[in-house]
Parts: sequence; C-alpha cells; structure tokens
Amino acid sequence: MPAKNVEQLKQKTARLKKKLAEKATSMEAVAVRKAKKTIRRTQRHRRAVEARVKRLAGKPEAPAA
Repeated sequence: MPAKNVEQLKQKTARLKKKLAEKATSMEAVAVRKAKKTIRRTQRHRRAVEARVKRLAGKPEAPAA
C-alpha cells in the first residue's frame, strides 16, 4: 500500500466523519464504534505523518565527504 500524505489523510477523515454523521442513526452500535475508531486511527496517523515531515524538514543535509 503506498504511503499517504497529510492531505489524503485529512480527506479520508472528512469522508468518514460525514458518513458517520449521515448514517449513525441507522447503524448498529458496534458499527458506530468501529467507525469512530477508524476516524481516531486516521487522525492519529495524520498527526504522526505531520510530525515526521516537520522533523525531517528541519534537519539539515549532512555534507558529502
């Protein structure tokens, strides 16, 4: 599976939130919990990717010997 960038993860989170908002009333409790868990995991993944990108951007390149 290819790596996701921050924007793709934001879009995925938005899609999942929208789906949950529209269909939560007709979903079973187990499915709602699973959807919320998926949203939380996606958000956590996005934050981790953002931190990794920020950390790598601040690190200067080592000079070639």
